[in-house]
Amino acid sequence: MKKVTGLALILALSLAFVSCSDRELPVDAEEPAGLYYSLGFVWPSLEDNVMEEFPGKEVLVYTPPGYDTYDHRTKYPVLYLLHGFGGDHNYYRGLYGLAETMDEMINSGEIDPMIVVTPDASNGLGGSFYTNSPDTLTGYPGQSFGGLWADFIEEVVLLVDTSYHTIPYWRYTGISGHSMGGYGAIRLAMESYFFGSASSMSGPLSFYGGFPNDTTFLGLVSLFPVVFAENDFTPGDTAAFYSMTPGTNKPLTNMMFAMGAAFTPHDPANPDTSFAHSFVNPLTGFRGKIDLPFDVNGLVDTTVWNYWMLNDVSTMFRAGSGDIFAVIDLYVDAGDQDDFYFNQQSQVFRIYAADVIDYYEIYSGFGNSLQADHITYIGDRLRNVLRFHNESFQPDLEQ
Repeated sequence: MKKVTGLALILALSLAFVSCSDRELPVDAEEPAGLYYSLGFVWPSLEDNVMEEFPGKEVLVYTPPGYDTYDHRTKYPVLYLLHGFGGDHNYYRGLYGLAETMDEMINSGEIDPMIVVTPDASNGLGGSFYTNSPDTLTGYPGQSFGGLWADFIEEVVLLVDTSYHTIPYWRYTGISGHSMGGYGAIRLAMESYFFGSASSMSGPLSFYGGFPNDTTFLGLVSLFPVVFAENDFTPGDTAAFYSMTPGTNKPLTNMMFAMGAAFTPHDPANPDTSFAHSFVNPLTGFRGKIDLPFDVNGLVDTTVWNYWMLNDVSTMFRAGSGDIFAVIDLYVDAGDQDDFYFNQQSQVFRIYAADVIDYYEIYSGFGNSLQADHITYIGDRLRNVLRFHNESFQPDLEQ
């Protein structure tokens, strides 16, 4: 990955604004409360992207009760918490009451004080997948199609370590996320040397799904028929095939187009448009094309699919990147009724990671009335994740 130079970081800092949130006081005023800080920056890693996305992104920082800006002796572990597809930096604050959960668990002694950072990795297609969108496939050498989002997270880590009272050591730096964020957390833990613990809540961790020669579950391929249905496409219908586009009430289509922008933007110099689909970035008006991994007959296209598989964390794990989990604590969970079958992807990932995974659970709900789907229990699972990372931060904390 691109490493941020001191000059680039200083430039980024010079473009920043920092503000404390207007979070209301808790009902019980005697209970100490943490604070949110919002950091807005123009990030070098996101500049000059082909999709014309604005490189300014906000990062929300939760500081725990008792955090003192002027106390430079007390240092804290940091958890980077990545949002899911369609979300932004407010994902955990707005949907899951992050600050209230943190305050309660810290004040009760269930976890020790820590800083939690939630970066905004959204884009016009709904999400970046925390991936360095390529330049070699775009026809614009040296210019990333959607932005260097993995590098963006590295820039955030470096900035937080210089701006807050952190323990700037990988053992006390964790990364977690839900859905797309779970994918990003596992991938970034394998790609960088910043994190000592990683966790995924209902993340897409095995694009193909099939464990050696097992075709009973096909991962993302099993979702293609849903994409077809969202676009009224019947295999063989050429007009409907090339009319596929992101839109309202098309959650799977939107996700596939976002993955295409992250993994396989279409090279405008390539005359073969068999798998190319047009889109308009609703934030910028940019018109572009991405390649999707199936053809007009609804069959997997090996060329495009192979590029996607290079970005699959199970594939990366098997290729040797997973060796890092010999020293990084690893957590994976998913609901047993996940809408996107990410529970089955997690099960496949566990087979590869059996020797190094520290916590794994496919959890159930309460009958048919409250199933463990993709989102229902994430607030509860977040508590589990916080306990996991808190435990991971414990070794040698006194040093």
